[in-house]
Amino acid sequence: MQSIRITQPDVLLDRILREAIRLKASDIHLEPQESCLRVRFREDGVLHERYRQPLKQLEGLSVRAKVLGHMNVAESRKPQDGSWSAVINKIPYDFRISILPSMYGETIVIRILSGEVDFIEKNTLGMLPAQEALFRKALSKKAGMILTCGPTGSGKTSTLYAALKLLNREGVSIVSVEDPVEYRISGITQIQVNELSGLTFESGLRSIVRQDPDILMIGEIRDKETAEIAVHAALTGHLVLSTLHTNHAADAPLRLMDMGIPPYLLSASLSLIMAQRLAGKVCRRCGKERILLKEEIEMLRLPASLAGAKVREGPGCDACHEGMAGRTGVFELISIDRRGRDILRNHFSPDLFREEMKKQGQLTMGEAAIELLKAGVIPPSEASLIWAGEE
Repeated sequence: MQSIRITQPDVLLDRILREAIRLKASDIHLEPQESCLRVRFREDGVLHERYRQPLKQLEGLSVRAKVLGHMNVAESRKPQDGSWSAVINKIPYDFRISILPSMYGETIVIRILSGEVDFIEKNTLGMLPAQEALFRKALSKKAGMILTCGPTGSGKTSTLYAALKLLNREGVSIVSVEDPVEYRISGITQIQVNELSGLTFESGLRSIVRQDPDILMIGEIRDKETAEIAVHAALTGHLVLSTLHTNHAADAPLRLMDMGIPPYLLSASLSLIMAQRLAGKVCRRCGKERILLKEEIEMLRLPASLAGAKVREGPGCDACHEGMAGRTGVFELISIDRRGRDILRNHFSPDLFREEMKKQGQLTMGEAAIELLKAGVIPPSEASLIWAGEE
């Protein structure tokens, strides 16, 4: 494993940052081991070791990171968080730093947030045509609540930013309250939550609704107070977009009910619920078409109907990681129509919502993954992970 022959901490950290940006990494991990400092980049959701530096370089890097992140340089026994911004190669970046004391020194993790966002107009999110049509239809409404669901790291925030970019035009006022503001979009009023100063999701939203917005984006619905404000905003003529931590779209109403939101309010305010995951895409350079064997289907627990299907997979090359380059979203969507509102008001259950999704002709997330597999977008291993999660 190579190392960077630079001793000055500021120059070394700058070199690591620039290399991570070149490789389109989302995070940098500086991890002290017993005999070295391991430097890993998270690329396409997976950590890859890039360098091993002498352990003695950690202290200088830690001090430099604390200075940049406006943290206490003298403190090394407690966790610290910080941030800073910089323009690199004419592109603005935000860097979020987390420093945590560990056995061999301070572990440093830097999240890289690019000011250049290009997911959107050409459907690089990964939605299937019918899903994108439903998504755009919900965005065309002047009121209602659109939720995107999934675990941490499933791309929910990217989907919300995609929606904001589509909605951002002259004649509408868009306000967001986020923790943190991950991407800066010109023309949108973006508010950063600051718990220490008393600017919480709840207090920020109460002020926002007095700012005459047309569209609200709430980074995450975390509690009853935030949920109540979001629901009432949707009921009073605002289009509201937010995220929720549930595994599937059909589970979202139950999560909100558990927070204390009455079913009749949900039936009147919800417009669209989405759930999503991220899956690795087949490398364009080394990916090749082949036939999926019956033995593989059984091993990967994929549908038996795929026997003999043509799929794409790559052996790996210098442009990818084990045959995959980049990631795509895998989605499921439920539009809240008259039947959906009836289910919400009367004896709601996730199973009934799933049945309604199928009646609408919408695919489950597992079924969407199989469609992306057959289209050659994702390899069998990635489709298997999402399909198996449906069982």
